[in-house]
Amino acid sequence: MTDLNQTNPTESLNNESLIMTKDTLGSLDRIIYWAKFLSILGFIGVAFMLIGALSIALVGNSIMGSEVAGISVVYLVFAAIYFMPMYYLFKFATHARQGLTHKSQYETDQGLIYLAAHYKFIGIMAIVLLSLYVLIFIGVFAAGIGLATGAGL
Repeated sequence: MTDLNQTNPTESLNNESLIMTKDTLGSLDRIIYWAKFLSILGFIGVAFMLIGALSIALVGNSIMGSEVAGISVVYLVFAAIYFMPMYYLFKFATHARQGLTHKSQYETDQGLIYLAAHYKFIGIMAIVLLSLYVLIFIGVFAAGIGLATGAGL
């Protein structure tokens, strides 16, 4: 006698289908619209970062010398980092739009894979930034204690 509560997850996925109502499709359509809009704004932001890096490198180098080259490199690194989540978001919007337009399960799946990559990237960046904030806080706190003890307070 088999237990009915124990089913193979892959078998249940193959036997079930996901039904999307008009409300679900409408919500997905609005999500795709805003995702594409925000990704395009992100690409514009990346372009401004690149223009800023080039401006700092060219103008800053002639005015202040080669010391400002580091700032332009930082701008280039930030532009490269910021580009990736915008790329994933744009690919989500593109594939998901194709999936809705052509009723293609493959394209919709590809879009959702890119959306998952977008959120994974954002999540990892949040962890990295929070870790940096903690390290900076500890460093500033230690420096403050060092200065206070050095000043005889």
